[in-house]
Amino acid sequence: MTKIVDMQHQIQKKKQKELLDKYRGRVETVQKMIQCSACRFRCSMCGMQVERSGEVKSSPGLNFCEGCRQEFDAYQDISRGKKQPEVFWHNTEWLNVWSSWLSYRRAISAFMNSREFKLLIEEMDSNS
Repeated sequence: MTKIVDMQHQIQKKKQKELLDKYRGRVETVQKMIQCSACRFRCSMCGMQVERSGEVKSSPGLNFCEGCRQEFDAYQDISRGKKQPEVFWHNTEWLNVWSSWLSYRRAISAFMNSREFKLLIEEMDSNS
């Protein structure tokens, strides 16, 4: 009796594997998108390669090149009311770019922490 197989579980696992095989290209695209957005060797905003040194400050989960770091710091100061814009391009649209980008980063994080994404990664790892 200890060797009873749960057929529903086996059927579901087979369906998941078939679905992964069917959509393999799309699954790999999602996986690359997540991996590339979390790369510690590229600027989180512009994608430029950054060296991991004491010169480049990081925020939790974000790495910036020097220019993007300065822009991000300015965004934070302006959006929190600590400073007035110092340069002409720090306008409403510029604030919207940074705000939208941060929302995008939060959405990526939420997706990475979702049960379904974790299951997808487990399935990809077990099928490798």
